Amino acid sequence: MQHCLTLLLLLTSSRISSQDSGAFYNEDDMRLSAQQWKALRSQHSARNAMPWSIYYWPQSTLVYSIASGFSKAELSLIAAAMDKISAQTCLRFRRSAQPREPQVVIQRKDAGCWSYVGYLGLRQELNLGRNCMLLGIVQHELLHALGFRHMHTDPRRDNFVRIAFENIMPEKQRFFVRDTVQGTADLGVDYDYASIMHYGPFAFSKNGQRTIVPLQGDVHIGQKNGLSAKDVLKLSRIYCT
Repeated sequence: MQHCLTLLLLLTSSRISSQDSGAFYNEDDMRLSAQQWKALRSQHSARNAMPWSIYYWPQSTLVYSIASGFSKAELSLIAAAMDKISAQTCLRFRRSAQPREPQVVIQRKDAGCWSYVGYLGLRQELNLGRNCMLLGIVQHELLHALGFRHMHTDPRRDNFVRIAFENIMPEKQRFFVRDTVQGTADLGVDYDYASIMHYGPFAFSKNGQRTIVPLQGDVHIGQKNGLSAKDVLKLSRIYCT
């Protein structure tokens, strides 16, 4: 089941997509601006690099609109995913009818589950294909829109998991590259095996063997049931202080 949930995320071989603002890099279900990609992938110290906090939504409010193509039940699921995040944090979601206002446009352009990452100051897309309509997957994409990246690429990950590159599809190995320190902020929160942003153990396996192996026994990774306690803590430290 967990492997199936992982495969529901968009599988893409394209490195770059585009919005009105220019080029974006496709990293599995994330769309990263060139500036974001450079911050996360640069191997050199950058004292003047922009802090990741510039991608957090102003006034702790994610502004959104919803395009056509969703059923009433699907709209209720999207609303429930937002409501559960708001109930656990001080974050708010505000629906906008102003097309020129910076916002997340929730749409069904294709079959994938994907989102641009963080606040970009423009109309940015969050895509939910028909197979994405599970509460945990919707929340996963909303957290990308709120500025979160995948847990397994955290700079500290090698102390907590082993990435078995020998088992990963060659064209997907770039989805497992570790973020550089200067492009991230751990917010004083420990590595989170239970995060809704963590890949499952068989993500993009080419041979049915595990691609992510926890170094700690008796832990589960890749859950899509809802926010973990540490997900909530991170959101609160970003948006509620």
